[in-house]
Amino acid sequence: MKICVDPGHGGHDPGAIGMGGTREKDIVLIVGKLLKEALSLRHQVFMTRDRDVFIPLSTRATISNKAQADAFV
Repeated sequence: MKICVDPGHGGHDPGAIGMGGTREKDIVLIVGKLLKEALSLRHQVFMTRDRDVFIPLSTRATISNKAQADAFV
């Protein structure tokens, strides 16, 4: 199975910001990398972003579709 992990937000879009200043974009990137690592044991996994960069949702969906991913997480 080919899985696309999409950690959303990034770059100029921080997502939600916690009371202590924690940014959603940082959390989802960390979790996305951990998820990729875990899923890679049995599946082909790629990410829409692996660094702090903004990619619009439509572009992230296009990346997944072009790679013919079976799942978009």
